[in-house]
Amino acid sequence: MTHPSLQSGSSFVAATLFALLAWAGQAYAQNDLPVLNAGYITFPPIAYTDADGNAQGSIIDLTNALAADSGYQINWINYPINRIYHSLSTGDIDFWPGSPAVPALQNFTLSSKPLGISVKLCAFSLPDQPVLNNPNELADKQLVLIRGYTYRGQLEKVFDQAQYRPIVAPDHAAAMELLVKGRGQYLISYGHPMQQVLQDYPLRETRCNPLDEWPLVYVISLRNPQAQLIADKLDAALARHLAAQQAPAPEVAAPALEPAPTSVHWAEP
Repeated sequence: MTHPSLQSGSSFVAATLFALLAWAGQAYAQNDLPVLNAGYITFPPIAYTDADGNAQGSIIDLTNALAADSGYQINWINYPINRIYHSLSTGDIDFWPGSPAVPALQNFTLSSKPLGISVKLCAFSLPDQPVLNNPNELADKQLVLIRGYTYRGQLEKVFDQAQYRPIVAPDHAAAMELLVKGRGQYLISYGHPMQQVLQDYPLRETRCNPLDEWPLVYVISLRNPQAQLIADKLDAALARHLAAQQAPAPEVAAPALEPAPTSVHWAEP
């Protein structure tokens, strides 16, 4: 006859072994998923690298979730934008969460459906500068650009015809200082990366003169022979994600109320 304590110990070991095997199976399945190399530019708070060297941001989180739902793992690589373009052309990266219809990419990429996140291109200015109604009005202004930004190539004509040579700042903080010191009139950048910088200038009433706005997509390299399949899978995962967000919350039935206890008073004889 087996001692009860031995039976209990055997059950515990079996349960523990089962749990370990299940965990190992899940880990193996996760590690066995095909890996996609994805490039990203520093574009906080949408995409950036944290202090530990990990990719973070709203587009990073969304992409990780959609990839997992589609049966992929993501290897994130932080590159400047020109390196992103080159890596898409060579297939060194499989895709980039970025802008659609970039002329330099059209011959060797395809795009997913819009991801529900838009970026706005602005000419930021202080209140002493006139409001802009057309990008062509920038031609006779002193512009400040951000190093590494291509602005999708859509402002090249404006930059080429500018009366003054644009000043290229190393980052947004330096660019904002040029505006404050009067060395530049309009800072050309995007709404998201400027959010943090503008918090340091709450009294300056910096204005965004809108130049353009467009949705982000996944720009997928055609060097990957499964480019269309990747796009289709990510599009389907996004549709499921959006449907789950829009689904009404299930109604929770109110708990049944028990009748209040009734006090019984016995009449004295």
